[in-house]
Formats: sequence, structure tokens, C-alpha cells
Amino acid sequence: MSWFGIWVRGLAMGAADAVPGVSGGTVAFLTGIYERWLAVLTAITPELWTIFSREGIRGLWLRLDGSFLVPLVVGILMSLITLAHWIKDWLDIFPDRVWGFFLGLVFAMGIGMLSDLRSSMRFKDWAWLVIGILTALALGLQTPQSASPSLWVWPFAGAMALSAMLLPGVSGSFLLLLAGLYPALISAVSALDIKILGLFIGGGAVGILTMAHILKALLARHHTEALSCLTGVVFGALVRVWPWQGRGDDGSISLFVPTMEVLWGPLGLAVSGFVLASLALKLSARDG
Repeated sequence: MSWFGIWVRGLAMGAADAVPGVSGGTVAFLTGIYERWLAVLTAITPELWTIFSREGIRGLWLRLDGSFLVPLVVGILMSLITLAHWIKDWLDIFPDRVWGFFLGLVFAMGIGMLSDLRSSMRFKDWAWLVIGILTALALGLQTPQSASPSLWVWPFAGAMALSAMLLPGVSGSFLLLLAGLYPALISAVSALDIKILGLFIGGGAVGILTMAHILKALLARHHTEALSCLTGVVFGALVRVWPWQGRGDDGSISLFVPTMEVLWGPLGLAVSGFVLASLALKLSARDG
């Protein structure tokens, strides 16, 4: 897998993580780097200091899969600084079309995951698929809250949001939105509030590394069951990117069947997203 290909995947992950309702973990699954990303995160242990003392930078580079980690992280950070801002603007101007495009992307990704799994799935695996769908639906239909958090909340918020980045179909930014913390975090980023951002990032680092170990263990011991549940989460998450939805004064969402007047724009972009994701799946398989 080339550095450029990994960097582009990082760009896509960063853009997805910044948008409530879309997950960078989904993009990692879509583009074939999910388990390699988990392997890098679970390699971050206290043992790294021993490796550095004995083998220097070269040892760290090999242990952390530097040729993969560096371009991926650079892509994620570049996207969070640039592409994510554009996507938020587009969501303000024509949200139904943006959500339509994401609907096609996520649906194609779910189909691809299910196609890979179907031949090895047994009855209990289908049950885990249903559990994943119901879990994502329950989260996706929740009403966002409003909050003015104390400082001690931010490490837990970071742990929740960044660990969710690893879960396909579960958006860390959407969980922050549900908890009423998303506007406060955006304000802290805009104002460069070092105290809040430091607490958030510190808690997030602990959360994402802990979640990586949990997921790696699940995939090692219960590979098909874990992937079945995650695939269900991806399908259930479609409720969050349904383009034809209304919002109440309290932030609650209501889904509706589109009329002909509002159907074609989002539907056309959904088809475009589906085709793009399907091509990405084929290219990812060929690229390793």
C-alpha cells in the first residue's frame, strides 16, 4: 500500500470524524486499513521506551509501522484542519445532498462488509448483526442534549469521543452532540482553550488506546461475531445520514419518505456515493 494511498485514507477518516453522524472507523473499514490501524494503536505500550533505548528511532519506526502511521496521521490532521471545515459549511447550505452522499457511501460499505462475511456467518452471527443494527438505531434516534460542562467532564468526553472513532458506524462527534458537549468543544477549539483541549485530548488518548485493545482482542477471539455486530452498527447508522429528515425545537429528528420535489438531488448524490464507495472497495482489495 503506497504512502499516497494511506494519506488519502487519512484525509477521508479525518473528514468523517468531524461530521456528527459519520465515523472515521467506517472509512477505515471501507478502505481496508481497519485491523492494521488497530495493530498500530495496540503497539503503543510502555514497552516502547525499552525498544527506543535498545534500538533507537529505527526500532520505534518498525514497532509502530511508521510507513503506515505517519501518512495516515498527517492525512487525518490535514483533513480536520481543511476538508472538515468545508463539509460543515456544505451541511449548513445543502444538508440533504451531503447526507445523501454519505448515505450512499455508508450503504455500499455495509453491503461490502456483509458480502465478505456472509459465507462464514452462522445463526448466532446473524443475531449479532441484528444487535448491532438495533444498538445503532437506539443511539441514532436519541435527542441531543444541551450542557455547560465542568472541567472534570472533559477527560471522559475525550475518552468517549476518540474511542468511538474506532467503531464503524458510531460517530464520536455525534456522541458529543447527544451529550450536549459538541458546541462547547467547538467553542474551545475556536478559542484555543488549552485547558479544555488538553483535558479532552488526554482523556481521548487513554480512551482510544483502551478501545483498540478491546477491539483487537474481540477480533482475535470472536472474529466473525465481532465483525457481524460492527456490520450491523454500520447498517443501523444509516438512520443518522437519512437525507429526508426534520428536526424539532428540542433537536429531535423525524424521518420522512421524500416527495418527488425533494427526492432527486439527494438520491443522485446517494447513487454517486454508492458507486464511489464500491470502486474504493475494489481498489482497496487490489491494494492489499
